[in-house]
Amino acid sequence: MRIVPNIFRIDKSHSVLKDLSDTDSIVRTIISHSYKKKDRNLNEQELKLTTFNKESIDYFLYYYQTADKESDWSDFLPDELKDNATFLQTKVNLVLFIDTEFELFAVVGGSAFWIVATFMDHLFGLITYDRIISLESDEAISTKSRGMTGHRVGLNEQFRDDYRMMNYLQFGKIPKELHIKLASDTSFAHFNFLLSKPLEKLQIAVGKGFKINKEVDFEYLNRVIIALCDILTMPPKDFLSSYIQVREGQYLEHLRGLLMDKIYNNIPIVLKESNDPRDIFEFDFCNPSKIEEFYEAEHYDLVERSETVRKKDGHFATVRDKNEIYPTVIKRAYELNGNNQQGIFFYLYGVSVQCYIGNKQTATSGFMYHFNAEFSVGSDAVFLVDSKWYRLKESFIESPIGQTERILKNTKLTNGILFEPWTFDPVKKQFSDEGQYNLLYDRLTDYIVLDTIIADGIELCDILFISGNELYLIHVKHSFTSRVRELTNQILISGRRLREAIASKQSSFFDKLYDGLLSKQRGTNGLNRDEFYNLFLLKKPVYVFATASQLINDLPIESNMDKYDSNIARFSLTTCSGEMQTNYYELKTFQIPRA
Repeated sequence: MRIVPNIFRIDKSHSVLKDLSDTDSIVRTIISHSYKKKDRNLNEQELKLTTFNKESIDYFLYYYQTADKESDWSDFLPDELKDNATFLQTKVNLVLFIDTEFELFAVVGGSAFWIVATFMDHLFGLITYDRIISLESDEAISTKSRGMTGHRVGLNEQFRDDYRMMNYLQFGKIPKELHIKLASDTSFAHFNFLLSKPLEKLQIAVGKGFKINKEVDFEYLNRVIIALCDILTMPPKDFLSSYIQVREGQYLEHLRGLLMDKIYNNIPIVLKESNDPRDIFEFDFCNPSKIEEFYEAEHYDLVERSETVRKKDGHFATVRDKNEIYPTVIKRAYELNGNNQQGIFFYLYGVSVQCYIGNKQTATSGFMYHFNAEFSVGSDAVFLVDSKWYRLKESFIESPIGQTERILKNTKLTNGILFEPWTFDPVKKQFSDEGQYNLLYDRLTDYIVLDTIIADGIELCDILFISGNELYLIHVKHSFTSRVRELTNQILISGRRLREAIASKQSSFFDKLYDGLLSKQRGTNGLNRDEFYNLFLLKKPVYVFATASQLINDLPIESNMDKYDSNIARFSLTTCSGEMQTNYYELKTFQIPRA
């Protein structure tokens, strides 16, 4: 028999394993702990391991069989075809632990992945590939990535032949799984024993594991293990991403403490008991895996920890505006716990945010997993994104600065379209209300204010400006800080929905916007329902990213990037600009003057 090996690495520094010195104890602990976590019974006397040594590598095999059960084919086939035959099947499940001088690997068979899932190094395949990567010669076949910026949390891509890895890598993208055709010289240098012809390019898949896309017998599996051990002695090239996931336990605890302090110190701001700028917490609040579902929800149920398992037990509030989730939960936490910081955070970790359209739940996640923010820790730029922490590589800081400057200089909105200044208190570092600013343009000729008007869960824009052959959809938010991430998410979601509505001529979508204007008694620029609809069919949509300086002095963002030091803002704008130009509509930028 031959297998296509997917090899995982056990993290021996895991808190449950770190004090164990011999491999037998580590393997037994992994198995027994996993059974306990799954509430499965395991008789320690039945935990039998067989062992084998080959070329200084020790193999430990644990296997179990699932009970006989009748195949689904038995129900499908008529009795006349079965001819009294039995269709019972037994499944063998196993974990082959592989102990080398420095590493403990695992190969999984059947459905035994749950045994090692808690203890594996989830970056093993990626960090191993990073040691042998050739950006110019390796070919990307397909990839799964996660977005640090923009509205795409997950992105699956497939590529035509000869798509080089150097074209795949970009700012704001973190690879999760890569299917790669290695350069021929790399294939030969490390896996020549698997090649059947000269200049052959070995195909691999890397993510949590390191998978060789070739069938091998046990002899060749042993040689693959030796090759991986050699690769792991090589220094990493750090080419795969501009970010490094923070994994050090003490540093992670320090970062979590910073988040807790930010939230706790922000409570007086939420309660309107303080205007101290030191207590302001800039963050983006969003579901960690379902951004569009979060933004498009009609309402949000807030549910606190309950003694029962029914999902509605513990429900304490429903809000329709996503911006009300954070203050509602914080006020509730303070109401129940006062100034008890530990009590507040125990409570916050027990709150879930459930998103609904009508009666259908579209997303749910813990309150504390919704924060996306940037922190300065000494000389480090550190990001909290989708519940994980990342440190920006110093070598990548300069490039997004230059990209952002170029975008702001080359995509400026025509002067005179946004002419109202935004009131700013330099002492309190506070802007006037965003909604109040948008309403300054209500009922002005050629302006329609769509702020807070929702159709199909989408706020199309804040301000609509009609000009000749163009229709400007202006999105407004003050401060070139991490708040920009929310603004660019809104632009991308709006762009996608507008393209769909125009392509399918969904007049019902635009009717909802028009009805919203009437219900809020906003100006329609004298347009009737059909004329409003035709605006979008007959004119060219142009999106506008509009922001205002948060600095005491109203300095131009494009020429003072050292003072506007939010990397999240830079990456969000550069990513949004690229996605809009490629997939949707032209994007202009504008810095709103301050009063």
